[in-house]
This record gives sequence, C-alpha cells and structure tokens, in this order.
Amino acid sequence: MRDCEITGLKSSEFTSDYQRDLLTYWLKMKGDYLMPSRNDLDPSEIPRLLPCIWMADVMGSAEPTFKVRLFGTDLVRAFQREGTSLELDTVSFAGDIIKRLTNLVVTKKPYYLLCEFPIPSDDFKFYSTLSLPMSSDDKTVDIILSYVHCFR
Repeated sequence: MRDCEITGLKSSEFTSDYQRDLLTYWLKMKGDYLMPSRNDLDPSEIPRLLPCIWMADVMGSAEPTFKVRLFGTDLVRAFQREGTSLELDTVSFAGDIIKRLTNLVVTKKPYYLLCEFPIPSDDFKFYSTLSLPMSSDDKTVDIILSYVHCFR
C-alpha cells in the first residue's frame, strides 16, 4: 500500500462493515437528492457507528476551511486528542486531509481512503475513512460526515 490511496466507493473494499452501514444510511438519507442535510441525520438510528464518526463544518466557499463539529470517542483514544471544535488547519498532519475535503466540497462526491496512520502509535498502523458530503440546500456542501476505521 502507498502512504495514501483514494479508491472508488466499492463497499466490498471497505475495511469495516460499519463503513458499509454508514454508506447505506447516507444513501437512504439522501434519497433522490444529491446530498442529505444535517436535519436528515438521526444519531439514534446509528448508535454503534458514533464512536468512530467525525463531522466537519465547511466554512467559506472559495477556499473552504474546516472545523470539527464532532469527534467520536474511539477517535479521541486513537488520535490521543479531543478533536471537537478544532480547526483542521491547526492540526500538524491535516494538510492532505484538507486537500481531500476541499476536493469533496468541489465535486460533492463521497470518497474512501486507505492510509498509513498519521501519528506514531503502538496500536494502529493504518486507517481508512469514508467521507460523505451533506448540504442544507442540496447545492453547497456545508458538513462532511466521516467514519474512520483504525487498524493494524
């Protein structure tokens, strides 16, 4: 595996069944729309997914910036930091993440990524993430919903 590899949305290649579950839920939420809105998301329908979910608010349109709205408890443990309310441009290893999220904002298309774990860890060597756009007007991405699976 290269350091980072974005692949198509082939759920058979996901590293976690929970990523498949989130993609199925997102597709159900969006229905005939391009993207679902935050109002469509009901956390009580996906409680087992929440520990590994993170959400980012998209701020600005020409050159978007991203602020973490939610950072699941398993992610806090894996990344050894609380992420909620962080602005991504303040995180040392977030440069490539910002590029990928910016591309998602432009294309309005989900992506799946498999990467080496970005910080030294005895517990994890790799992580994968499924990132999905959300929109309050079905035109502009204003929230990104992601499920991160950390593994050896």
